[in-house]
Amino acid sequence: MFKDKIKPSLVLTLICMIACGLLVAAYEATYTDNTGVITEELKTGIAEVYGSAEGFEMLKNDDGTVLTFEGVTSVLSDGSNTAFEITADGYSKGGLHLLVGIDGYGSVSGISVISIGETPGLGTKVQDKGFLSQFNGITAGMTAENGSALPSDAKAVWGISGEIKSLQMNAELQSGGEGFTLDAVTGATFSSKGVYSAVKTALAAYGELKGSEQ
Repeated sequence: MFKDKIKPSLVLTLICMIACGLLVAAYEATYTDNTGVITEELKTGIAEVYGSAEGFEMLKNDDGTVLTFEGVTSVLSDGSNTAFEITADGYSKGGLHLLVGIDGYGSVSGISVISIGETPGLGTKVQDKGFLSQFNGITAGMTAENGSALPSDAKAVWGISGEIKSLQMNAELQSGGEGFTLDAVTGATFSSKGVYSAVKTALAAYGELKGSEQ
């Protein structure tokens, strides 16, 4: 008799706990900071790209909300250099939280990894400076609009020679001319493409930003 009375209460408690957990998870996944405060993580990222975060401010709309673009969470600028906060999909959905810096000429200055949720030992290798530095200096005109598989004699992927030979190379490639060729981290094609996608998003947003200022 006692069990019959207590069972509904336990079930209800369990349901409430599960519902609360789902609500917290949903909040954390969709929360956007509209306060305009530059977090310590962002300051560290800016300093990593530009040497210092001094003078950088988070850009806002006329109504005081944080300025955003498609795929861009926030935009930070010191008047000449600009940094775009972006969360991109790699192997994991939303697994790449990046800060992409672009100089006053529209070229990528550098990339800082704010946080990463990719596969340890594989996708997490995109944090390596040897991989990230390949994006320095590229502009919107150098990025591919439509990706294609790398041919067999294409530029080798980033990694040791033994890994390169065993890898089925698949990356986005600008056809002809002065285009940019992505050197994917060995065994982490999705993560590599995720970083490249973030770079293209930042370059597109930079174009919109400068267009709106004219």
